[in-house]
Order: sequence, then C-alpha cells, then structure tokens
Amino acid sequence: MHSFIERSLVGLAYAAVWVISLVYSPNLGYPILLFVIGFIAVFEMLKLYQIRSLALTTLLCFGTASLLVFNAPLLQIAVLSFVCQMGLAILLFRRKSIKAHPLLASLLCIAHLLFPLLMISEVSFVESPVFTIELTFGLLFFIWGADAMAYSFGTLFGKTPLFRVVSPKKSIEGALAAILFSPVIAFVNHQIFPNYDFSFWLLLGIVISITSIVGDLVQSQCKRTAGMKDSGTILLGHGGVYDRIDSLIFTVPFVYLYLLLFSSYVS
Repeated sequence: MHSFIERSLVGLAYAAVWVISLVYSPNLGYPILLFVIGFIAVFEMLKLYQIRSLALTTLLCFGTASLLVFNAPLLQIAVLSFVCQMGLAILLFRRKSIKAHPLLASLLCIAHLLFPLLMISEVSFVESPVFTIELTFGLLFFIWGADAMAYSFGTLFGKTPLFRVVSPKKSIEGALAAILFSPVIAFVNHQIFPNYDFSFWLLLGIVISITSIVGDLVQSQCKRTAGMKDSGTILLGHGGVYDRIDSLIFTVPFVYLYLLLFSSYVS
C-alpha cells in the first residue's frame, strides 16, 4: 500500500511538471524540461549498455537538439524513429536481445529516445506544428491513463503474464484494461479539446494504448538484457526517467505519422 501511494504521489508531481510547463511556459520551460528529461534518460539508457559517459550523453543531446537550429525535416526524423521502434518491436517478439556496440547504442539513443522528444518539442519552435499543445496534452492523457490502468488493474486482478520472458509482472488483464479504458480518455479529451471529434480521439487512443504497451515491453527487454530491474532510481516508485517515458517515446512516431495521415485525409 505504501509503495502504491508513493508511486501515485510521484506520478502526480511528474504530471504536474509537464502540465505547468506546457500551459505557462511552452516556449521556454517546456523545451528545457524535455532537454533535462532527455539528458537523464539517455544517460540511463547508455548505462544499460555498460556505457557511463557524461561527455557522450552531452554530445548526443546537444547534437540532436541542434537539428532544430538547422531546420531538419521532422517528417524524415519521424520515419527514422518509426523504423527504429518497429525494429525493436520485431526483436522483442522474436525474443532477440541487443548487446550494442557504443556506436550502435548511441544511434539507438538518438532514434529510439531523442527523436521522439524532438518531435513533441516542435510546438515550441514551429509555427504550425503537428503536435499542437492540445494534441500533446491528449497524447499525455492517453499515456498516463493507460499506464495507470495497466498498473492498478494488473496489480489487483492480473493473473496471466503478458510476456513472461521479458516482464513476468505485466499481465494480459492489465494490458486489456489499458486498451479498454482508452474510450473513456477519448471522451475526456473530446470534452476538453472539442476541435477534434470523438472518433479522432478514439482511434488515436487505440493506437496509443497498444504502442505504449509494446514500448514498455521493449524497454523491459533492454533492462533484462542488462540484468537490471530499473534504469535508475531518481523517481521513487517508478525507477528512472527512462522507465517513466518508455511508453511515450515509443508511441510518439506512430502518433506523429497518424496525425499527418489524418490531416491529409481531412484536407
């Protein structure tokens, strides 16, 4: 019970930081938040591959952030990240682990972790972003709702392992609860952001709930290969920052491409 309360309080504080930065400082506080999150998560991810280097972490983060200065096309970035996430998912389901060389680990950090954060930062730098503030909030609500349902329902009623080899504690019951809860979050998003109809939010929610579950498993596989339970200890009850954003970063390229296809269809 104590761990559940601890996890809930830390989760609420974590969510509050995102909401405050997006609402009150989208052009300064929000990109700074994303950079800090990315920096810590990259350091934690490299550590899973036995690489402990602040210099490499700094190089990867500033190098990726500089793409915004040079107006790098986000569509190509989204496609590269999508291909990377699909590759990691295929390795997961084929039960293949990655023991990366430092160069490969660096490329994985960029495409798997930093590119998604770059995509959701565009609201701070691009005049007509794909990820508007409304859509970013909608994405976060789906991610947080799915995570909360999968954890709470799985803890209370989970009996059937979802992927025992990778993560024995994750259950099919928790995963189904996360997916089935997506219409509720879609309804809430539609009430808060009525510019998008319910069917848009519903389809988006299904995409997010499924990909977020896969993203969680992909990161669990990385940790199991490294022989670690969590990527870090900075967030009580959650592990590391990489643990907390695993579903988000995996989901972002899928959502980005979905939004582009939706806007093309509407136009």
